[in-house]
Amino acid sequence: MSKLTGVVVDDDADIVELYSEFLEMKGISVVGKAHNGCMASDIYKKTNPDFIVIDIKMPEYDGAYAIKEIKKINPNANIFVVSGFSTYDNLEREVTAVMTKPCDLRKLYDHIKKSVSDYTV
Repeated sequence: MSKLTGVVVDDDADIVELYSEFLEMKGISVVGKAHNGCMASDIYKKTNPDFIVIDIKMPEYDGAYAIKEIKKINPNANIFVVSGFSTYDNLEREVTAVMTKPCDLRKLYDHIKKSVSDYTV
């Protein structure tokens, strides 16, 4: 089985680094980091990761924009939303999982492992 690859997106640079370091310690290769929805969709397109962890509320282009763009690239994309806001219309149907901040990184990792491991070679 090859190493899982992921992208981490949040407008808070400290959160991006924290999540990235945690995922790397768990053996996941973080192939991209972004701070808004536009960057997120560009990085997703370039790296084709196994999954993306993304915040919703961000300046410039938000996570909802990125999710829509990523779904155009890959309708089956594994998208894990981690947000300080708990409700978004129909978001659960568009993504793999929704978690609220502050996020228990072990639970996030468990969601990723359960959802994505079937897709890796």
